[in-house]
Amino acid sequence: MARYETLAVRDGTASLDLMARTAVEVLRAGGVLGHPTDTVYGIGGAARAEVDRRVAKLKGRSLEESPILRIVLDADALRTFYPDLEWTEQAERLAARFWPGSLTMVLDDGSGRSVAVRAEGHPVVRAVLREWNAPISSTSLNAAGAPPAVTGRQAGAILERMPEVDVPVLLIDAGHPPGPPPSTLVSLVTSTPEFLRE
Repeated sequence: MARYETLAVRDGTASLDLMARTAVEVLRAGGVLGHPTDTVYGIGGAARAEVDRRVAKLKGRSLEESPILRIVLDADALRTFYPDLEWTEQAERLAARFWPGSLTMVLDDGSGRSVAVRAEGHPVVRAVLREWNAPISSTSLNAAGAPPAVTGRQAGAILERMPEVDVPVLLIDAGHPPGPPPSTLVSLVTSTPEFLRE
C-alpha cells in the first residue's frame, strides 16, 4: 500500500497558493502528484525521465506502450521549454481554439520522436504550473487497464493500492473534475491530423 499525503483544496486564492507551494516542494524532491485536470484525475511529477519511470511503475504499465504527456501553462510556455518542437500551423490553430483545455496534441520534437503536450485549464494545476515555472508530467490516475479516478476519494483509493515509492506522494483533492471522458488526443506528426482518442 502506497503512503501518501492528501491536501484538500477549497475555493480561494490563499488555498491555491498554499497548495501550489506544497506541490512544488514535492516536485523538487522528485515526488509524485495526484491532481485534478479538466476531465479526470491525473498522476505525474516533474517532467523528467526518472519521474516518468516512477509513475509508470506505480501504474503497472510500460512507457513505450503509452508515453506520459507534458502539461504546460500555455503555448508560450511550450515554446520556451520545448523550442525544438515542430509547431505547425495546425497546432497553432488548435491551441488558439482549445487551450487551455482538454485537448492533448502529439508533436514532433525535432528529432523524429514525438511528445504529447497540453495546456491544462484546471485552476489547481495552473496554480502549480505558475509556482513551479516549468512543465509537469501527467497521465490518468488509474491502474493500467482500469478507468481513471473521477473524484478525490477514488483517486485516494487508487493510490492506496499502488506500490510504495521512496519519494513523497501528494494527492491534491479538489473534489470532482468536470470529466470524464479524458482529453481528446490528436497527433500532428504527419501532414494529416490523426485522432488517437476522441
